[in-house]
Amino acid sequence: MNIFHISDLHFNSHDLVVLAHIEKIFSHIAQSSIKPDILLITGDILNRDFCDYKPVFDKIKKLNIPFLCITGNHDNSQNLILALQTYCPHHPLPQSSSKLDYVCNQFPLKFIALDTFEENTPGGNLSAHQLKFMENEIINSDKPVVILIHQFPLWADLDFFDKKTGAPWRQKFCNIVKQHSDKIKLVACGHLHNHLSGLIDKTPVVSSFSANWQAHLDFLPVKSMKNENLSVGYMIHRYIDNQIISYAVCL
Repeated sequence: MNIFHISDLHFNSHDLVVLAHIEKIFSHIAQSSIKPDILLITGDILNRDFCDYKPVFDKIKKLNIPFLCITGNHDNSQNLILALQTYCPHHPLPQSSSKLDYVCNQFPLKFIALDTFEENTPGGNLSAHQLKFMENEIINSDKPVVILIHQFPLWADLDFFDKKTGAPWRQKFCNIVKQHSDKIKLVACGHLHNHLSGLIDKTPVVSSFSANWQAHLDFLPVKSMKNENLSVGYMIHRYIDNQIISYAVCL
């Protein structure tokens, strides 16, 4: 199974640089000799100053690939749910919640998506109810599991993403993953505007590049987040022989 993974589009139809980066990635995916079975979009679909999901969903749908998306801290849960209902009615939706927490069980892997959006909270949040939902879905799964979440849940020793905006829910999340590491094949995320990877016990945690701009790796404190002039890209996760191998595609 070929799982393509993009993140942090920060889409704004008025920004020509953003549009060029996204078009470059989408064109590369469309022309790839490796055919994707599914596309994962791990949050920050829109930029904070832009609220119309239709243009970006029009571009995504032109790829003609089944896709799963999740909120980032620049999205809004209720706005994204409404946009999916309106423009992408075949996309999974939550059963009875204002959070975009859902399950997709139509593939050899079971995908569990968690919505960490909380207003004005870059580090996001997961409630006890959401963590229980995740654990129940893992326990009751008869398939291996992939979890979609926006924020990178491990400590990466980055000034902004950890020291300034790290959140306590991450340790609770990691504890659950650790307890079920034999069943969880991947935690797919974004938020870091870089490709980073780590492990929770035996489970790989992989953040995709930003489809918009790459961030300075601020191991030392900086006054503000810096945009590095680096390649945009995406990930390909191949599920084969009951494991996932992740490939970085730089453009």
